[in-house]
Amino acid sequence: MLKIAEAGRGRILFAGGAHIDRRARAGAPYRAGASNPGSLFQTAGGASLNAATAWRALSGAATLWSARGGDADAAQVEAAVESAGVQDLSVAWLDRPTASYTAILDDRGDLVAGVADMAIYDRLQPRLLSRSHLRPAIGNCDAALIDTNLPEVTLARLADMFAPGRPVGAIGVSPAKVVRLRPVLPRIDALFLSRAEAASLAHATPSTRFDLLVELLDEAGIRRAVVTDGAGPALILSANGLFLQTPLAVQPRDVTGAGDTLAATAFGLFAAGLDFTEAVRFGMAAATIRIRDGALPEPDAFPDMIETLAAEMPPLEPIGERTTP
Repeated sequence: MLKIAEAGRGRILFAGGAHIDRRARAGAPYRAGASNPGSLFQTAGGASLNAATAWRALSGAATLWSARGGDADAAQVEAAVESAGVQDLSVAWLDRPTASYTAILDDRGDLVAGVADMAIYDRLQPRLLSRSHLRPAIGNCDAALIDTNLPEVTLARLADMFAPGRPVGAIGVSPAKVVRLRPVLPRIDALFLSRAEAASLAHATPSTRFDLLVELLDEAGIRRAVVTDGAGPALILSANGLFLQTPLAVQPRDVTGAGDTLAATAFGLFAAGLDFTEAVRFGMAAATIRIRDGALPEPDAFPDMIETLAAEMPPLEPIGERTTP
Protein backbone atom coordinates (compact mmCIF):
# COMPACT_ATOMS: atom_id res chain seq x y z
CA MET A 1 0.00 0.00 0.00
CA LEU A 2 1.23 3.51 -0.80
CA LYS A 3 1.96 5.12 2.55
CA ILE A 4 0.64 8.56 3.42
CA ALA A 5 4.12 9.94 3.96
CA GLU A 6 5.01 8.86 0.40
CA ALA A 7 1.80 10.14 -1.19
CA GLY A 8 1.48 13.53 0.51
CA ARG A 9 3.95 15.36 -1.69
CA GLY A 10 2.00 16.96 -4.53
CA ARG A 11 1.23 20.68 -4.83
CA ILE A 12 -2.48 21.48 -4.60
CA LEU A 13 -4.22 24.76 -5.34
CA PHE A 14 -6.79 25.59 -2.65
CA ALA A 15 -9.21 28.24 -3.91
CA GLY A 16 -11.94 29.81 -1.83
CA GLY A 17 -12.47 30.79 1.78
CA ALA A 18 -9.68 32.11 4.02
CA HIS A 19 -11.13 34.35 6.69
CA ILE A 20 -11.76 34.79 10.40
CA ASP A 21 -13.63 32.12 12.36
CA ARG A 22 -15.24 33.39 15.53
CA ARG A 23 -16.46 30.69 17.86
CA ALA A 24 -18.67 31.24 20.88
CA ARG A 25 -18.88 28.09 22.99
CA ALA A 26 -21.40 27.63 25.78
CA GLY A 27 -19.90 26.69 29.14
CA ALA A 28 -23.00 24.77 30.22
CA PRO A 29 -25.78 22.90 28.35
CA TYR A 30 -26.98 25.28 25.65
CA ARG A 31 -30.37 26.96 26.09
CA ALA A 32 -31.98 28.36 22.95
CA GLY A 33 -33.43 31.86 23.22
CA ALA A 34 -31.45 32.64 26.37
CA SER A 35 -28.14 34.16 27.40
CA ASN A 36 -25.56 31.39 27.78
CA PRO A 37 -22.34 31.67 29.77
CA GLY A 38 -19.31 30.69 27.76
CA SER A 39 -16.22 31.90 25.95
CA LEU A 40 -15.51 33.65 22.66
CA PHE A 41 -12.34 33.20 20.63
CA GLN A 42 -11.28 33.75 17.04
CA THR A 43 -8.83 32.12 14.69
CA ALA A 44 -8.02 32.26 11.01
CA GLY A 45 -10.09 29.68 9.13
CA GLY A 46 -12.28 29.18 6.10
CA ALA A 47 -12.69 26.01 4.05
CA SER A 48 -9.72 26.53 1.74
CA LEU A 49 -7.34 27.79 4.43
CA ASN A 50 -8.33 24.93 6.75
CA ALA A 51 -7.81 22.43 3.93
CA ALA A 52 -4.47 23.94 2.88
CA THR A 53 -3.25 23.84 6.49
CA ALA A 54 -4.25 20.18 6.79
CA TRP A 55 -2.42 19.30 3.57
CA ARG A 56 0.68 21.10 4.83
CA ALA A 57 0.42 19.06 8.04
CA LEU A 58 0.93 16.02 5.80
CA SER A 59 4.02 17.71 4.29
CA GLY A 60 2.19 18.42 1.05
CA ALA A 61 2.79 21.64 -0.87
CA ALA A 62 -0.13 24.10 -0.86
CA THR A 63 -0.99 27.23 -2.84
CA LEU A 64 -3.90 29.43 -1.72
CA TRP A 65 -6.03 31.77 -3.82
CA SER A 66 -8.55 33.76 -1.81
CA ALA A 67 -9.59 37.33 -0.94
CA ARG A 68 -9.25 39.54 2.10
CA GLY A 69 -9.70 43.16 3.09
CA GLY A 70 -7.39 45.79 4.57
CA ASP A 71 -8.28 45.43 8.25
CA ALA A 72 -6.78 43.78 11.32
CA ASP A 73 -8.60 40.55 10.48
CA ALA A 74 -6.72 40.44 7.16
CA ALA A 75 -3.41 40.68 9.01
CA GLN A 76 -4.39 37.70 11.18
CA VAL A 77 -5.34 35.63 8.13
CA GLU A 78 -2.14 36.58 6.31
CA ALA A 79 -0.07 35.59 9.35
CA ALA A 80 -1.83 32.22 9.57
CA VAL A 81 -1.18 31.50 5.88
CA GLU A 82 2.49 32.34 6.30
CA SER A 83 2.79 30.31 9.52
CA ALA A 84 1.31 27.25 7.80
CA GLY A 85 3.90 27.45 5.02
CA VAL A 86 1.26 27.99 2.32
CA GLN A 87 2.08 29.91 -0.86
CA ASP A 88 -0.25 32.92 -0.83
CA LEU A 89 -1.73 34.20 -4.10
CA SER A 90 -4.68 35.96 -2.45
CA VAL A 91 -6.16 39.26 -3.63
CA ALA A 92 -6.57 42.16 -1.18
CA TRP A 93 -9.13 44.99 -1.37
CA LEU A 94 -7.96 47.51 1.21
CA ASP A 95 -11.31 49.29 1.39
CA ARG A 96 -13.28 46.12 2.19
CA PRO A 97 -13.74 44.09 5.38
CA THR A 98 -12.25 40.61 5.51
CA ALA A 99 -14.79 37.80 5.43
CA SER A 100 -15.78 36.16 8.70
CA TYR A 101 -17.77 33.21 10.00
CA THR A 102 -19.30 33.26 13.48
CA ALA A 103 -20.25 29.88 14.98
CA ILE A 104 -22.29 29.24 18.11
CA LEU A 105 -21.25 25.96 19.71
CA ASP A 106 -22.91 24.09 22.56
CA ASP A 107 -20.96 22.86 25.57
CA ARG A 108 -19.93 19.70 23.68
CA GLY A 109 -18.48 21.68 20.77
CA ASP A 110 -21.32 20.88 18.34
CA LEU A 111 -22.59 23.63 16.04
CA VAL A 112 -25.83 25.32 17.08
CA ALA A 113 -25.88 28.14 14.51
CA GLY A 114 -23.54 30.00 12.21
CA VAL A 115 -23.51 33.39 10.48
CA ALA A 116 -21.33 34.03 7.42
CA ASP A 117 -20.24 37.51 6.25
CA MET A 118 -18.61 36.60 2.93
CA ALA A 119 -19.42 39.40 0.48
CA ILE A 120 -15.77 39.99 -0.47
CA TYR A 121 -15.57 36.57 -2.15
CA ASP A 122 -18.05 37.74 -4.81
CA ARG A 123 -15.22 39.95 -6.10
CA LEU A 124 -13.13 36.89 -7.06
CA GLN A 125 -14.17 36.94 -10.69
CA PRO A 126 -12.57 34.81 -13.48
CA ARG A 127 -10.66 37.74 -14.99
CA LEU A 128 -8.40 37.81 -11.92
CA LEU A 129 -7.12 34.33 -12.78
CA SER A 130 -5.51 35.71 -15.94
CA ARG A 131 -3.00 37.85 -14.04
CA SER A 132 0.55 37.17 -15.17
CA HIS A 133 1.86 36.11 -11.74
CA LEU A 134 -1.01 33.67 -11.22
CA ARG A 135 -0.85 31.66 -14.44
CA PRO A 136 2.55 30.01 -13.85
CA ALA A 137 1.84 29.44 -10.16
CA ILE A 138 -1.44 27.69 -10.93
CA GLY A 139 0.23 25.80 -13.75
CA ASN A 140 2.68 24.35 -11.24
CA CYS A 141 -0.13 22.78 -9.18
CA ASP A 142 -0.90 19.07 -9.65
CA ALA A 143 -4.56 19.38 -8.61
CA ALA A 144 -7.12 21.87 -7.32
CA LEU A 145 -9.50 21.72 -4.36
CA ILE A 146 -12.05 24.51 -4.69
CA ASP A 147 -14.84 25.61 -2.36
CA THR A 148 -18.19 27.20 -3.04
CA ASN A 149 -17.40 30.52 -1.39
CA LEU A 150 -16.33 31.38 -4.95
CA PRO A 151 -18.83 32.66 -7.53
CA GLU A 152 -20.29 30.10 -9.92
CA VAL A 153 -18.47 31.52 -12.95
CA THR A 154 -15.14 31.35 -11.12
CA LEU A 155 -15.69 27.74 -10.09
CA ALA A 156 -16.31 26.92 -13.74
CA ARG A 157 -13.19 28.77 -14.87
CA LEU A 158 -10.99 26.93 -12.36
CA ALA A 159 -12.47 23.58 -13.40
CA ASP A 160 -11.65 24.41 -17.02
CA MET A 161 -8.08 25.41 -16.12
CA PHE A 162 -7.35 22.03 -14.52
CA ALA A 163 -9.41 19.59 -16.56
CA PRO A 164 -8.60 17.37 -18.28
CA GLY A 165 -5.53 15.79 -16.78
CA ARG A 166 -5.30 17.36 -13.34
CA PRO A 167 -7.86 16.32 -10.69
CA VAL A 168 -10.37 18.85 -9.37
CA GLY A 169 -12.14 18.42 -6.04
CA ALA A 170 -14.79 20.59 -4.40
CA ILE A 171 -15.98 21.34 -0.85
CA GLY A 172 -19.68 22.11 -0.49
CA VAL A 173 -19.37 24.74 2.32
CA SER A 174 -23.14 25.20 2.87
CA PRO A 175 -26.54 24.10 1.50
CA ALA A 176 -27.06 27.59 0.06
CA LYS A 177 -23.72 27.77 -1.77
CA VAL A 178 -23.24 24.17 -2.94
CA VAL A 179 -25.75 24.67 -5.75
CA ARG A 180 -23.11 26.79 -7.49
CA LEU A 181 -21.45 23.50 -8.46
CA ARG A 182 -24.35 22.16 -10.52
CA PRO A 183 -23.08 23.45 -13.89
CA VAL A 184 -19.60 21.91 -13.37
CA LEU A 185 -20.40 18.59 -11.69
CA PRO A 186 -19.23 16.49 -14.68
CA ARG A 187 -15.79 18.15 -14.34
CA ILE A 188 -15.44 17.52 -10.59
CA ASP A 189 -13.43 14.39 -9.73
CA ALA A 190 -14.32 14.26 -6.03
CA LEU A 191 -16.93 16.10 -3.99
CA PHE A 192 -17.04 16.58 -0.20
CA LEU A 193 -20.47 17.29 1.26
CA SER A 194 -22.50 17.27 4.42
CA ARG A 195 -25.83 15.50 4.24
CA ALA A 196 -27.64 18.84 4.10
CA GLU A 197 -25.40 20.03 1.26
CA ALA A 198 -25.91 16.80 -0.67
CA ALA A 199 -29.67 17.15 -0.29
CA SER A 200 -29.56 20.73 -1.53
CA LEU A 201 -27.45 19.76 -4.54
CA ALA A 202 -29.83 16.89 -5.39
CA HIS A 203 -33.07 18.89 -4.96
CA ALA A 204 -33.92 16.76 -1.91
CA THR A 205 -34.33 17.31 1.83
CA PRO A 206 -31.89 16.43 4.65
CA SER A 207 -34.30 13.70 5.77
CA THR A 208 -34.17 11.96 2.36
CA ARG A 209 -33.09 8.33 2.75
CA PHE A 210 -29.50 7.61 1.78
CA ASP A 211 -30.55 5.16 -0.95
CA LEU A 212 -32.76 7.75 -2.65
CA LEU A 213 -30.13 10.45 -2.15
CA VAL A 214 -27.60 8.23 -3.91
CA GLU A 215 -29.90 7.87 -6.91
CA LEU A 216 -30.34 11.63 -7.11
CA LEU A 217 -26.60 12.30 -6.84
CA ASP A 218 -25.98 9.70 -9.53
CA GLU A 219 -28.47 11.42 -11.80
CA ALA A 220 -26.70 14.73 -11.18
CA GLY A 221 -23.54 13.29 -12.72
CA ILE A 222 -21.36 13.08 -9.61
CA ARG A 223 -18.33 10.81 -10.11
CA ARG A 224 -17.05 10.44 -6.56
CA ALA A 225 -18.31 11.93 -3.33
CA VAL A 226 -18.24 11.69 0.43
CA VAL A 227 -21.43 12.63 2.28
CA THR A 228 -20.90 13.08 6.01
CA ASP A 229 -23.68 13.03 8.58
CA GLY A 230 -22.24 14.37 11.83
CA ALA A 231 -21.04 11.53 14.02
CA GLY A 232 -22.96 8.99 11.91
CA PRO A 233 -21.66 6.83 9.06
CA ALA A 234 -20.40 8.62 5.95
CA LEU A 235 -21.67 7.68 2.51
CA ILE A 236 -18.94 7.11 -0.09
CA LEU A 237 -19.73 7.13 -3.80
CA SER A 238 -16.82 5.73 -5.78
CA ALA A 239 -16.21 4.12 -9.15
CA ASN A 240 -16.14 0.75 -7.36
CA GLY A 241 -19.55 1.09 -5.73
CA LEU A 242 -21.39 2.58 -2.77
CA PHE A 243 -20.15 2.24 0.79
CA LEU A 244 -20.86 3.33 4.33
CA GLN A 245 -17.93 4.12 6.61
CA THR A 246 -18.55 4.38 10.34
CA PRO A 247 -16.14 6.78 12.06
CA LEU A 248 -14.51 6.12 15.41
CA ALA A 249 -16.40 7.58 18.35
CA VAL A 250 -14.40 10.25 20.19
CA GLN A 251 -15.13 13.03 22.65
CA PRO A 252 -15.09 16.15 20.45
CA ARG A 253 -13.18 19.21 21.53
CA ASP A 254 -14.15 21.26 18.47
CA VAL A 255 -15.74 20.18 15.18
CA THR A 256 -14.73 23.34 13.30
CA GLY A 257 -12.56 22.52 10.31
CA ALA A 258 -13.03 18.75 10.55
CA GLY A 259 -14.77 18.44 7.19
CA ASP A 260 -12.08 20.52 5.51
CA THR A 261 -9.40 18.29 7.04
CA LEU A 262 -11.20 15.22 5.69
CA ALA A 263 -11.46 16.81 2.23
CA ALA A 264 -7.82 17.89 2.04
CA THR A 265 -6.46 14.55 3.22
CA ALA A 266 -8.75 12.38 1.11
CA PHE A 267 -8.50 14.48 -2.04
CA GLY A 268 -4.75 14.98 -1.79
CA LEU A 269 -4.09 11.27 -1.36
CA PHE A 270 -6.53 10.40 -4.14
CA ALA A 271 -4.82 12.89 -6.46
CA ALA A 272 -1.51 11.22 -5.55
CA GLY A 273 -2.81 7.84 -6.71
CA LEU A 274 -4.55 6.17 -3.78
CA ASP A 275 -7.85 4.38 -4.28
CA PHE A 276 -10.64 6.84 -3.45
CA THR A 277 -12.27 4.74 -0.73
CA GLU A 278 -8.90 4.15 0.95
CA ALA A 279 -8.11 7.85 0.73
CA VAL A 280 -11.48 8.67 2.34
CA ARG A 281 -10.76 6.33 5.25
CA PHE A 282 -7.51 8.19 5.84
CA GLY A 283 -9.37 11.48 5.52
CA MET A 284 -11.93 10.45 8.12
CA ALA A 285 -9.12 9.39 10.45
CA ALA A 286 -7.46 12.80 10.00
CA ALA A 287 -10.76 14.54 10.74
CA THR A 288 -11.20 12.42 13.87
CA ILE A 289 -7.80 13.57 15.13
CA ARG A 290 -8.78 17.19 14.43
CA ILE A 291 -12.06 16.78 16.33
CA ARG A 292 -10.52 14.87 19.23
CA ASP A 293 -7.47 17.06 19.77
CA GLY A 294 -8.81 20.42 18.65
CA ALA A 295 -5.70 20.96 16.51
CA LEU A 296 -3.50 19.29 13.93
CA PRO A 297 -0.32 17.50 15.04
CA GLU A 298 3.18 18.15 13.72
CA PRO A 299 3.91 16.88 10.18
CA ASP A 300 6.39 14.28 11.37
CA ALA A 301 3.69 12.65 13.52
CA PHE A 302 0.49 13.20 11.53
CA PRO A 303 0.84 10.47 8.83
CA ASP A 304 1.55 7.70 11.35
CA MET A 305 -1.31 8.88 13.57
CA ILE A 306 -3.70 8.77 10.60
CA GLU A 307 -2.63 5.27 9.53
CA THR A 308 -2.92 3.97 13.10
CA LEU A 309 -6.39 5.41 13.57
CA ALA A 310 -7.58 4.26 10.14
CA ALA A 311 -6.55 0.69 11.02
CA GLU A 312 -8.85 0.88 14.07
CA MET A 313 -11.88 2.03 12.08
CA PRO A 314 -14.65 -0.43 11.22
CA PRO A 315 -14.36 -1.91 7.70
CA LEU A 316 -16.20 -0.38 4.78
CA GLU A 317 -19.78 -1.59 4.42
CA PRO A 318 -20.74 -2.14 0.75
CA ILE A 319 -24.33 -1.05 0.15
CA GLY A 320 -24.72 -1.27 -3.64
CA GLU A 321 -23.40 -0.68 -7.12
CA ARG A 322 -23.19 2.60 -8.99
CA THR A 323 -25.92 3.10 -11.56
CA THR A 324 -23.61 5.35 -13.59
CA PRO A 325 -19.87 4.89 -14.29
